[in-house]
Amino acid sequence: MKERIQWIDEAKGIGILLVMFGHCYLHWYFCFWFYSFHMSLFFFLSGYTFSRKERYDGFLKKKIKTLLVPYLFFVIITMLCNGVLAITHGNSYDLLDIAKQYLIQNRYTLLWFITCLFLAEQAMYLLSILNSRYAKNRFWLISFVIALIVFYLYRISINIDLPWNADLTILGTAFMCLGQWCKNSKWITTTYFTKPKILLCLSMCGCLIASSLNYKYFTNVDWYSDRWGNPILFVIAAVSGTVAVISVSMLKNNKILVAIGKNSLMYYGLHRIVIDLMFVVYGKLGIEIINTSWSAVGFALICVLVSVCVIAPLNLFVLKYVPWCLGRKKVKVE
Repeated sequence: MKERIQWIDEAKGIGILLVMFGHCYLHWYFCFWFYSFHMSLFFFLSGYTFSRKERYDGFLKKKIKTLLVPYLFFVIITMLCNGVLAITHGNSYDLLDIAKQYLIQNRYTLLWFITCLFLAEQAMYLLSILNSRYAKNRFWLISFVIALIVFYLYRISINIDLPWNADLTILGTAFMCLGQWCKNSKWITTTYFTKPKILLCLSMCGCLIASSLNYKYFTNVDWYSDRWGNPILFVIAAVSGTVAVISVSMLKNNKILVAIGKNSLMYYGLHRIVIDLMFVVYGKLGIEIINTSWSAVGFALICVLVSVCVIAPLNLFVLKYVPWCLGRKKVKVE
């Protein structure tokens, strides 16, 4: 179990670093390949770790504590930081309107993922009750396919963005079902991942080919902007990219990635603030960044590194003094 937790945390660490890198205002041809799978990866891992051990009221309280309370914490911090920046730069900042946007949460800022995951967890609970009548693992694989079909039919026929990103919940639930199927079938912990280097090469090739074809002939994948491209290429890239990240996490235990993965919610919630401040610093220093240049990649990597260095001590502070902000119990932090 300890080994399983380590590879999950390392995969989450890789995923959150890709998310941070993707928020550094780079041109799409630097980012399209990992945008094709990084959100699918998080939903997959959430599905892999999903379990229904308590009554729904207990489950709901737990998810409110671990997802909605941190969401509120990040909203407050983000609003305070953006408000200060607006005042210091002479811009207007309508506090009530911004708060309303966060309450409705319809594709509003990067925090959209948290409410979407909360709803997907509720959907998984209902599906697990339904599956308890059959106790068949193929139920999750069938649910994965059905949820994908329902999502694409919804986007084609209705195509309305719903509050709390409920429409994206359908797609997120699909990958959570896939994660649950992999967990129950022991697909990851058996022979398929005994040679992760070979699997890594195959999955990376599959992801790069599918995402490149999707980007060139259709469009780049971006959950936030409702861009998926060709549905078949999207699924191939999402699944193969997820497998590639898991293969990397199986190769060697990287303590830094594991530590970042264990606290991925904190890095997710605050990294954009640090990155935006870094771009303010670049501007003050007279550094002109062209997002199509390779120098922009270097500046993006610096932003990611600084974000990790800034958020890491903040995370320790929160865990030591106000862990409830992240839905955690108070622990001893050395």
